[in-house]
Amino acid sequence: MLFSLGGFISGYSNLLILPFLYGAVQTPRKWAVFHYFTFHAELLPHTEQVIFHKASFFGGVRRIIVDIKNLEKVDADLVPGKFYLNNL
Repeated sequence: MLFSLGGFISGYSNLLILPFLYGAVQTPRKWAVFHYFTFHAELLPHTEQVIFHKASFFGGVRRIIVDIKNLEKVDADLVPGKFYLNNL
């Protein structure tokens, strides 16, 4: 990516911008995956809560604690990034 950026800025070739365009096309789907995908959920029955473990940027883990009474069902049709959900 660094050489592509350097070649594009120096005027060597205008086609060297294509890797950045490809990354820009994938960004909305990756954002939807980071926002909605849960790789682990823990039920805490004594506190009536659920802990959702979600992946974040650069391999970080976000833990979101939600009361059971506040959970609601979300249909897959309402989640953006349908290309990702069709592969499941």
